[in-house]
Amino acid sequence: MIRKLKYLIFYLAMLLTAFLAQRCANAVAPTGGPKDDRPPVVVEAVPENHSVNFVGKKIEITFDEYITLENANQNVLISPPLTEKPDIKLKNKTVIVKFKEDLTPNTTYTINFGAAIKDLHEGNPFKDYVYSFSTGSHIDTLSIAGKLLEADDKKPVENAYVSLYAADHNNLDSLPLSAKPDYITKTDKEGIFRLNGLADKKYLIFALKDVNSNLFFDLPNEEVAFLDTLVPASYPWVAPTVHYLDSTTFDSTRIINDSTLYIAVDSAEISQDSLTFISDSLQTVPQDTLPQRVFDQNALNLTLYMFTEVDSTQVLLEKRLIEEGLLRFVFRHPAKDAVVMTPEMLPDTFNLVTLHSIEYDTVWWYFTPNVKDSLWVQVKYDTLINDSTRYSLKFKEAGGNRRRKSEPKKLYVNNNLIGRSGLIPGQDLILKFSEPIVEYQMRDSAIFKCDTTVYYGKLAFEPTNEYGIKYRLTTPFSVDSSYSFEIPDSIFFGIRGRTNEVIKAEFHVLKDDEYGNIYITVVPPEGIRQVVVQLTDESGKVLKEEIITKEQEVMFEYLMPAKYKLRAILDADGNGKWSTGNYHWHTLPETVIDYKDPLEIKAGWDIDLDEPWKL
Repeated sequence: MIRKLKYLIFYLAMLLTAFLAQRCANAVAPTGGPKDDRPPVVVEAVPENHSVNFVGKKIEITFDEYITLENANQNVLISPPLTEKPDIKLKNKTVIVKFKEDLTPNTTYTINFGAAIKDLHEGNPFKDYVYSFSTGSHIDTLSIAGKLLEADDKKPVENAYVSLYAADHNNLDSLPLSAKPDYITKTDKEGIFRLNGLADKKYLIFALKDVNSNLFFDLPNEEVAFLDTLVPASYPWVAPTVHYLDSTTFDSTRIINDSTLYIAVDSAEISQDSLTFISDSLQTVPQDTLPQRVFDQNALNLTLYMFTEVDSTQVLLEKRLIEEGLLRFVFRHPAKDAVVMTPEMLPDTFNLVTLHSIEYDTVWWYFTPNVKDSLWVQVKYDTLINDSTRYSLKFKEAGGNRRRKSEPKKLYVNNNLIGRSGLIPGQDLILKFSEPIVEYQMRDSAIFKCDTTVYYGKLAFEPTNEYGIKYRLTTPFSVDSSYSFEIPDSIFFGIRGRTNEVIKAEFHVLKDDEYGNIYITVVPPEGIRQVVVQLTDESGKVLKEEIITKEQEVMFEYLMPAKYKLRAILDADGNGKWSTGNYHWHTLPETVIDYKDPLEIKAGWDIDLDEPWKL
């Protein structure tokens, strides 16, 4: 019995030893601590940042850790621009900039590294680091900053050049077309730009989406922005320079005098008392004891609106057969007096119908296919356009395949119902077709239903104009009833031989508790010919608009529950739409003003804004 107990103890000891050995063999890697999200820090610059009397050809900037230099040619920007790009290379922890040309005397240069510098291991960016120096005894410290937005929708513009031309140049307005700027920078993702190291002058400011990378505005498709007044350089608002403390020693006087912000790294050597003192030092200093440049916001209030110029010359942009039985002619500008004609005698079966767009910049010719193989067409407009072309009227589908006769296309039909089933009180129900209707034959199989009463063949439509694109249902409707109809196929015949498929609709006249209205008094600014007030959905799609010439109430009625936006176009040229700018004529794009808040319509509720919208 004792011997068995000894064996048991021995085996248990062996198992325990093996278990412990296994545990020791599976070593767990130590944790690496919190992720390093600290960007690289400059520890030395030769010569120092903001140096004067620079006479060398090389600049060296050393960081506290190994870094990468990404896309230096694209990310690093030197102002004023140089004729030859310098060599920018990385050696261990040091960025080396070597100039290939003599620098201009008595000039302040800035090197903006943009997003080029990142630490090697974590990729933390050292964003928008700017190194500046002067080739003279004085370094310029003024600044101009602001934001660049698209003129039509006010979205920020990224990676656009923003340039300055000093006002003391001759032929100042022509310089963006033929001369490199005095100073240059790029916009960031938010459209923000900043030009530092400026002399105390006034400047022409000009922004450019440079398509051919020559810094000139010399292509018609290049987007531009400018201000129609000269801009003075001013003391900048300077974001505090960040330094990371690795001990409890710091100079509180320096904190006050140079607007330097010291942030403690995760170190046991930094006491909470020290952090509190640093914070209090920055928060309790009276503003009038700090340099004025820290609080001057004047350099941040510029907004530039980018646009593409539209060539003012009237031309015929397009003339082609876009579908079977449909020719389209597109003009660059409205051409109400344009003449589109054919010198040929046309057979009656050709059934030519001419339609114009609302703005008269597009003309459509609908005709019956397979009546003629080709056609001479002449387009004339004043003395600017005199075009004569023979068109083949044999249309080929994409890929060159002719559509088989066994697969005839159908008429596309929509209606004026709101929310798919609501008819605005007092309106007729209208069907809109994809081409002019040349024949309409209602059959007894058509069904019209009012509440529970069913009528057969009692649907009567009539065209709303001579072209037959729209047909109205000539039946009075009551707000207390519900309606539906079903129209068989092949009732409406289009000019190109197409017919309708079965048309169905269920609808009722909208009641007061189903929709809402918006009422707002709009006050135009003085000196503006007219204002286009637009109602849009949340995405910016224009739903309704009204043109006003004086202070008046604008009404947008019969709106389904949803969120809407208001915007106003200051229509200076009076053409009823937004117009772009033109640098050659020194005209800015028309101003678009958004109402301060979206407006939410609820069923049965009106939004009646008491406060006038003063534009």
